[in-house]
Amino acid sequence: MQSFEGRVAVVTGAGSGIGRVTAQRLAARGCHLALVDLRAEGLAETARLVEAHGRRATTHLADVADAERMAALPDEVRERHDVVHVLVNNAGITSVGAFADEALEDMRMLVDVNVWGVVHGCRAFLPVLRQQDEAHIVNVSSMAGLMGLPHTATYALTKGAVKAFSEALRGELAGTTVGVSVVFPGTHRTGIAATARGADGARIAKVSQGPLSVLMPPPSFVARRIVKAIERDQPRAVVGPDARVIDLASRVAPGRTRLIGRVTSRLSGH
Repeated sequence: MQSFEGRVAVVTGAGSGIGRVTAQRLAARGCHLALVDLRAEGLAETARLVEAHGRRATTHLADVADAERMAALPDEVRERHDVVHVLVNNAGITSVGAFADEALEDMRMLVDVNVWGVVHGCRAFLPVLRQQDEAHIVNVSSMAGLMGLPHTATYALTKGAVKAFSEALRGELAGTTVGVSVVFPGTHRTGIAATARGADGARIAKVSQGPLSVLMPPPSFVARRIVKAIERDQPRAVVGPDARVIDLASRVAPGRTRLIGRVTSRLSGH
């Protein structure tokens, strides 16, 4: 995308973390924002931060797992902004713990939000994006989408699906005005760990809010790469030192996760 000035971007999961900071960075580059999240309070704060850049911000309460609500969203956004040029499918939840201990309800929720949420966003907004002179989709995966990490089996399932889906969609849209990028963040300081599901969710939530969290990069680190991926039409962006190590390991020693499993099992007391 050659210029962000006057463009309109839709960001899901915009009420906090990566979504909020990505909205701010896009606003700083000239975008108006349609902000999507489940929480009205978080959306209101993000809208205030966007408007501080002199850009228009609208808020839209939506569950990305709700196909009917997401199908109605493009018309709602266009009523307020007329057009849409950028879609950032960022909303997501995580789960930590042994697969055998995971509740089916939690597993279904992860698939609904992390996989169907991305599909619903792309399905709903693609017809609008294809009408523009240039447009872009960013789907946020995870380093767990690069290699299936033990004790995050369901999360890895969903983020691996986002990776494959994004790569296939980029290929289908080759030759159109719509680019597609998939982003693989490593560990970072956001609220996603604080609400982790799974048998070890509470423990991870405690760690994410403890002193070790200062060693994690801030969400702005990921947001910066998201904006760069849009600007340069990059097919993928691996963000953070741990994500780069996992990316390398997935190429050099694909499928060899037993050592990691032994470590995570020891840490979790299994």
